Amino acid sequence: MAEKHNTRIDKWLWAVRIFKTRAMATEACVGGKVKINDTAVKASRKIQAGDVIQVRKGVAKHLYCVLKIAEKRMGAKLVPNFL
Repeated sequence: MAEKHNTRIDKWLWAVRIFKTRAMATEACVGGKVKINDTAVKASRKIQAGDVIQVRKGVAKHLYCVLKIAEKRMGAKLVPNFL
């Protein structure tokens, strides 16, 4: 049986160091700059392993695939295990 995680998208974006603060991640979600599987999401959206996340920062678009769920912020060396 698969584990159930209740991690919000803004918390995950902060934990894997895509945004410097959780407030910045929340603001990006509210501003429509974060999409999961091509759908704009709110900051409270729960994520699952396998979701494809698109983040727009300025004119650049970044795509990330969720490999693992992160609850806490981690060191930069551990981030590739989660993206």
